[in-house]
Amino acid sequence: MPLHYADPHKKHSRFYKAQEKFSRSRPGQFFAHHLWPRIDPWLYRATGGRYPSIFGGMSTAPLMTTGAKSGQPREHQITYFHDGPDPIVTASNYGGPKHPQWYYNIKAHPECELGGEKFLATEVTDPDDYARIYGLAEQVYAGWSDYRLKTEPIGRHIPVFRLKPR
Repeated sequence: MPLHYADPHKKHSRFYKAQEKFSRSRPGQFFAHHLWPRIDPWLYRATGGRYPSIFGGMSTAPLMTTGAKSGQPREHQITYFHDGPDPIVTASNYGGPKHPQWYYNIKAHPECELGGEKFLATEVTDPDDYARIYGLAEQVYAGWSDYRLKTEPIGRHIPVFRLKPR
């Protein structure tokens, strides 16, 4: 199943905006932390990769990494978007104080798969490119603005990765 192209410049539907508003709320964040990580991978596989785009939602796909310490395969369902031909993923961890576990895996082993396609992950370190790409992320999902506001006071910089086909 090919990776769905997630255009950050696409005009959002009312349904998308309603979903975004809910996901930024306190109950929405609860669902995002506790329920969706269990349901999204199953729905993605059951719909042949068409979920959540068939419902007009944010694009998610399984990110397969190699464990930084264990060397074992690890799967994480994450939100992504495209910058030109390259998928972009952010290690926001819902604006929490620590990076998500997959961040450490991808730093140790940059070879990964997103939606069944093989990529090499490179962290975006150029400040101008980072600002541009993070601005695109905020266009895709306004919650990434919230995450940045949560992490700035504690000094955590949200890493952004560009995935290049391999």
